[in-house]
Amino acid sequence: MVFGMLGFIYLLKGLKQVNQWEVALRFTLGKLSGRVEPGLTLFLPGFQNLRVIDTRTKNRDLLRQMVITRDNVTTMIDTVLYYKVVDPEKATLAVENYEAAIKDRAKVVLRDVVGETRLDELLSHREEVAAKVRSQVESTVSQWGLHVEQIGLQDVQLPPQMQEVLAKVAIAERDRKYVIIKSEADVESAKNFAEAAGILSKSPGAMELRRFEALANLAQGTTKVIFDLAKPYDEVRHTAAAMTEAAVTEPAKLRVDNQGDQALKTASQYEAEAIAEAEAVVQAQRNYAAGRKI
Repeated sequence: MVFGMLGFIYLLKGLKQVNQWEVALRFTLGKLSGRVEPGLTLFLPGFQNLRVIDTRTKNRDLLRQMVITRDNVTTMIDTVLYYKVVDPEKATLAVENYEAAIKDRAKVVLRDVVGETRLDELLSHREEVAAKVRSQVESTVSQWGLHVEQIGLQDVQLPPQMQEVLAKVAIAERDRKYVIIKSEADVESAKNFAEAAGILSKSPGAMELRRFEALANLAQGTTKVIFDLAKPYDEVRHTAAAMTEAAVTEPAKLRVDNQGDQALKTASQYEAEAIAEAEAVVQAQRNYAAGRKI
C-alpha cells in the first residue's frame, strides 16, 4: 500500500505538459536524449529532466545607452529587439543564457555601427542603420540557434546645443528653397511677359484692346492726372517730362487719404508716383504706336 502510494506520487511528478508554442528537451543523466513535442509527456524524476524553450517571438527593450558618432557627437539611443528561438538544442547547449547574450551582443554592435556613422546619416537613414545592426547581430546569434527578426532605433536624443544647431540648419534650408522657387517663378513670369509682348506687337487689334484696358485701369485708380493715349507718342513724352520737372522744381505737400487716416506726402514721394505713372503711359503709347505701324 505504501509503495503503491509512493509510486503514484512519483508518476505524478514525472508528468509534464508542453504547450503548443513550446519545445521541451529531455535530458537523461545530464545527456540530451531527445525533443518532446507539445502535449502531455512522462519522464523519470531523478534520472531525467525537461528543459522547456519558448519559441514565440520576444521583444526586449535595451537600456538607453550613450553612443558617440563618427563626427564625435554624443547621442542617447533607445533600442528595441525582436528575436525568437529557431533551434532549441543550440540555444540550450551553445550559450548559458541566450536572452542576456543576445542583448549584450546587440549593444556592442550598436556602438560599433553608430561609431562609424555620421550624425546626419544616423538621423536621416535610421532604418538603414538599424538594418546594418540587425545583420551583424544575426551573424553571431545564428550560431546560438536564435533569429533576429528586427532591431528598431526608437529614439535618438541629442544634446541641447546640437538641437539648436540643427534647428538653425533646417530654417536656413527652408529659406534657400524659398529663394530658389521664387527666382524660378520670376524667370517663368518674365518669359510669359516677353511672349505676350511679342504677340501684342504683331496684332493691332490686340494693342487696341490693351489701350482700352489701360484707360479703364486709370479711370478706376486714384491718379490725379489722365493722359490721352490717342495723342502722338512725342506729345505724351513731352507732357511726362514737363510733369516730372514740375514735381522736382516746385516741391509741395499734398494731402492724401490712406485708408481713412489723413497723412502728409512730401514732394519727393509725389515725384516718384508721377514719374511712375508717366512712364507707364509712355510705355503704353509706345506699344500702341508699334502696333499701328504693323
